[in-house]
Amino acid sequence: MRKYSIQDAKAIIHELCCTAENNGFPTRDSFMDLLALNPEIAVQGYNRFGKIFFWNEASISLYGHRLDEAVNKDLVELIMPPEMHQFAKDMMTRGAQTGHMPVPSPCDLLHADGSYVTVYSGHLAFSWDDASTPELYCIDLPLETAD
Repeated sequence: MRKYSIQDAKAIIHELCCTAENNGFPTRDSFMDLLALNPEIAVQGYNRFGKIFFWNEASISLYGHRLDEAVNKDLVELIMPPEMHQFAKDMMTRGAQTGHMPVPSPCDLLHADGSYVTVYSGHLAFSWDDASTPELYCIDLPLETAD
């Protein structure tokens, strides 16, 4: 799996977040088409309660959970360290209510084996098809670390 410099990851995630904010993905299909063209970006789709409904191949590689181990599970419990649980839950609630997500940033998340994975993470909220509650997405790129 390719790892990214902080500068490269920041630029890629920033571009995706800006495109989303400017309605660059007017439909779910337009967003999924972009993801298909960029299979190295780990993407997790989840609802306001953190229940995962989308988990791509890059997420499998990055976090070590198969599709059947991730879908319908709680994103917070699956990949967030305990110290991030409340922040993540608050972010989901706020994102579902307002459509505003936190600024992209680096963070350490959990692999299925219990080790940490350092990623640059961005968050998106989409209200396609006049949905009353936005679909929430996390987009992650693994970062180079000074092992």
